[in-house]
Amino acid sequence: MEIQNLPMFKELSRVLCSYKIESWQTVDFWDKVKLLKIENTNINYQSVYRLILRLVKEGYLIIDIEKSRYGQTTYTETEYLHDLRSQFFIESTTSLQELNFKKEEFECEITKLEEEVEALEDLKEQFPDIQFKIEQLRQIKSKEINSLKIKIRAINSLINYCS
Repeated sequence: MEIQNLPMFKELSRVLCSYKIESWQTVDFWDKVKLLKIENTNINYQSVYRLILRLVKEGYLIIDIEKSRYGQTTYTETEYLHDLRSQFFIESTTSLQELNFKKEEFECEITKLEEEVEALEDLKEQFPDIQFKIEQLRQIKSKEINSLKIKIRAINSLINYCS
């Protein structure tokens, strides 16, 4: 059976493409796979473990004899893992779509906050006795706008980097 047809290969390949594997134990691989919202079951863990052993057998990972202690095997990638990455890693369009969606969400929130800031400015004239509190709230909202703009710039940078 080819390695890409084994259970959990898709999930493990996402981990392999996202991280440099250096002195990892099986639990390190498993922890990263679980971040992909994989069910934490013994069957899935065993599938990941069998894949790791297969990657060692096929020369994509090596066992660090010096770093393996107390029955805990430690793995490091070989140059052949780069070939495996290029063969099976397809840029996740869903992640980029999610980033764009998040960016649009932030932009909508900025628009709402800017409208709120304008309304607060108008309220300062109508309610001079609480003008100071209105100004404090306006400044809080302005800081939220700046924070969202920074997040949008970060998302844009990430999208450009991934493209």
